[in-house]
Amino acid sequence: MDIHIISGLIGVICLGLASLAMFLMIPERELTARERIGIHTIFWTFAVYAMWTIYATSAATGAEKAFYVFIPFLLGLILSLMSEFRVRQPSLEIDNARLRIIVGKTWNKLPINIKKGLQSAIMLIKEIPEWTDLDEQYFHEPKTNSVKWFPILPLPARGIIYISKAESNKYPDSAVMFSIAREFALAYQSTLTPFDSERIKRGASELPPKWGFKQDN
Repeated sequence: MDIHIISGLIGVICLGLASLAMFLMIPERELTARERIGIHTIFWTFAVYAMWTIYATSAATGAEKAFYVFIPFLLGLILSLMSEFRVRQPSLEIDNARLRIIVGKTWNKLPINIKKGLQSAIMLIKEIPEWTDLDEQYFHEPKTNSVKWFPILPLPARGIIYISKAESNKYPDSAVMFSIAREFALAYQSTLTPFDSERIKRGASELPPKWGFKQDN
């Protein structure tokens, strides 16, 4: 085989692997504009280089050659679309290893359509050492007071979920998971009925059991 053909095939393989690696490394959060540009650049560099290499080296002609040349374009398009519509976990600011694991388990247990509704609504999941007196006054809950959805915008619904490390240490993992699921439900219902506070409260109690979460007695 000609050395130029071998070099072209090696280039295609390397770029293809780089594209796959880039896709696998896409973070589970909302991407910045800079990250999206970089990711799509890798995908389409692979597609264009592969299309040219196949066009220049393939012995096929006519429709058969066009088919071979079209394959890298199709792969680049698929990777781009998958990177755009992949469901990402909201950004985390959690140092405690236990809480990071609990949040991850809770998120992974959610139905896919709920994750899609939450990935833009929840701006951040943030650990705090403990509730302040102001926190206690405004959003202390009667049960498992470890997690709180704090809305910032009503439409579109966007906000932050705070997790108190001190309060979470008082409860088992399952109870903290249910508390996180309850706040996920508040956030999700806020995207559906942003101005109906009673419906949002009902959603917080009705949705977690439907998602498979059970509250400890």
